Amino acid sequence: MDPFTYLSTDTSRVSTEQEHVTDHNKDDLAQQLNDEMTRAVLPVTVFVGIEVFAAFFGNLLVIYVFLFRYHVCNFRYFVLCLAFTDITSSLTTMPGEMVTQLYWYVYPMPEVCKIKSFFNVFTVSAEALCLLIIGVDRYMKVCRPLGWQMKPKHAKYVCGIIYIIAFILAVPVYFFWGTHTNEKIYKNTTITVTICEKDEKWLKTNHPLQYSVTVEVIISLCLVLMFVLYVFVARRLLMNKRFRTYTSGQRSPTTSSSIETSPDPIEVNSTPDVSESDFSTGEDRKSSNLNVQDCDRNIAGNAARPESRKSTLSGISVDDDQDHREKRNKISTHHSNPRHSGTHDMASRVRRKTLIMFILTVVFIITTILYLTLLSFIARSILDTMSNSSKAVYFFFFRLYFINHVINPIIYGVLDPHFRQVMRNFRNAFSSSDVSK
Repeated sequence: MDPFTYLSTDTSRVSTEQEHVTDHNKDDLAQQLNDEMTRAVLPVTVFVGIEVFAAFFGNLLVIYVFLFRYHVCNFRYFVLCLAFTDITSSLTTMPGEMVTQLYWYVYPMPEVCKIKSFFNVFTVSAEALCLLIIGVDRYMKVCRPLGWQMKPKHAKYVCGIIYIIAFILAVPVYFFWGTHTNEKIYKNTTITVTICEKDEKWLKTNHPLQYSVTVEVIISLCLVLMFVLYVFVARRLLMNKRFRTYTSGQRSPTTSSSIETSPDPIEVNSTPDVSESDFSTGEDRKSSNLNVQDCDRNIAGNAARPESRKSTLSGISVDDDQDHREKRNKISTHHSNPRHSGTHDMASRVRRKTLIMFILTVVFIITTILYLTLLSFIARSILDTMSNSSKAVYFFFFRLYFINHVINPIIYGVLDPHFRQVMRNFRNAFSSSDVSK
């Protein structure tokens, strides 16, 4: 063999080996950079992991209680709508976010990135739309008690429509979001990293940003409408509270009966609307349809009779659900006027459910505003310029939105007596089984 040919071949082989070693070193540097990122964001990853556990089992419990142990009413279906959304997030978006944080610079699965991003927008949109409809329902019951009221069959259809709209809003995410490669300087070496953000095909276009702005505008409009509705609801509740305080101060033993039966500026329909009637979901489920028809006929027949309307000191629709046990307890403490005590009992349940949804809505508005603000950072590629420690802070506040999937069972447990009663029954059942063993 010609010595020059041999030398040329040997030199070429050495050069190829050096290139191979260089590529291998670049991969090691990318992994090292990812490990640094993983350590920096580890507290946030652990926090999200705890939220996943709490959201899954908490909402699983909510679904069981409200699906099998709760009376038929609008509140029941809206809570189930939120719970199914939350448990979907705990199985898709939240674990997907943990994967993203663990493999930020070496993301290995493009399809997981797309699925996580899709369900991210889907669950946010579904929750925003559901809370908006809940706000409308609360507004009608508190501020328009004599007007048209949403019934349970309407609530079921509305929940289905919410999921369809949320799905349509989230479909473009599957195309615009995904993985793309990027070059980064690390230890004076240019390395290639793979990131779960915008898809490689759309990286150089403005379509992801335009889509993000569109979704942000839609959700922002929902937030504004929620805020306005609850301003009216809170205003009415405060006015009613002051009115009840004033009338109770003016009431005397001799005039109590006349005050309670005399016409009041705020009148409500005394016939319970089927939207919140107390049907058992257990043994009484078979007769619920018949009760709904009877109730509809009663509403239509009583509307023309003077005795079908009466005054209430609350000024709130009595269309809300009637917990018979709670009603009997209150009637027993108001022997002088059981009719008023029943109305007051139903009005207090309207206020309690309104308070539950008001708290959930306020938390959602605050965390969603923060989420939408930080989401724009990804669309504008601002994250590329952040240090690992800055990204860790960013992820913490960005994913505070996940708290919405966790707090619902806690709020129900604190403020909903029916939910608490089912929990007590669970504890008693487990205690009895332990004793028998």
